[in-house]
Amino acid sequence: MKKNTILFFVLLIAASLLLFIHTFSVLAHTPERTGGEGLWVNFLMNLPCCILIGYADYRVAKSLQKRFPDRNVIRIASSILLTALPVGLFAVAINYAIARLYAHPFSIAGSVFPIMLWNSLIVLFIELFFYNRRQIEQQRRLALMEKEKALYHFETLKNQINPHFLFNSLNVLASLAYEDAEKTNRFAKKLSGVYRYLLTTHDRPSVSVAEELAFVESYLYLERIRFGDALRIEIADCERWYDRQIIPASVQMLVENALKHNIATPEMPLTVQISVSPEGIAVVNNLQLRSSVMRSGIGLKNLQHQYALYDRRIEIESADASFTVKIPFLN
Repeated sequence: MKKNTILFFVLLIAASLLLFIHTFSVLAHTPERTGGEGLWVNFLMNLPCCILIGYADYRVAKSLQKRFPDRNVIRIASSILLTALPVGLFAVAINYAIARLYAHPFSIAGSVFPIMLWNSLIVLFIELFFYNRRQIEQQRRLALMEKEKALYHFETLKNQINPHFLFNSLNVLASLAYEDAEKTNRFAKKLSGVYRYLLTTHDRPSVSVAEELAFVESYLYLERIRFGDALRIEIADCERWYDRQIIPASVQMLVENALKHNIATPEMPLTVQISVSPEGIAVVNNLQLRSSVMRSGIGLKNLQHQYALYDRRIEIESADASFTVKIPFLN
């Protein structure tokens, strides 16, 4: 970025020199009236002033970039208008002094219009520079987002296909095979559905609430068979929010965290509530923490980082008897 800035100003000054030669010949009216030496004196007197004007244009444009980052026409027009009056007055003063020095007629129009044209061109050059810098930054940001998303989806998939989850699921499947063929078939389909969802969404930036909740239902079906009365799930009516977008497997990860870190027995059942509001999805569970589980918080931190890439923030609320995580919609 520093090299781009230096290159920009080198090109800016080079372009300015070419424009100045023609501009100042016009400001001096004709080379024959002032002579070649007079033209260069004229040029050298104006050059520092024009560089100063170019720098002022840069500062104004940079300030407007922060205020109107996505409104190109308004920003460019504002840059030109904000610098027009001081630049015009500056040009008149300098060229009046030069006209007095060489005792030739002074023209306001001849002084103002060329320098205003130059000023407008410089503003456009500056805008091109900022546009190029935004494009580079956007490409860098997109590349980072893709890298972070790939890492998140890999970690999600790896966590789901860990030996414990697969071992527990296969144990349940083996037990069901001796008890209920229909339930065994349904369990196997739900289990395959869980992995199918993870595999088919690993390269997608977002999924609809409808897709995520259908996936969570499949996941919870497996866990209900395993935990029985030790697990209570409450999912509010979310149909009106089905088209909203969230990060894949984010709700499931919060449910899994609740199961991983809390005791769930028939005597001390774990209750997980999933609700939706205009702001996003909330997952709430009662707190009855396991003492033997390491609490690294990596899963939540990873999810927080994913939403931060979209300029969204996850809300975490921990009370004496409950733990709440709210994830925002992406659209």
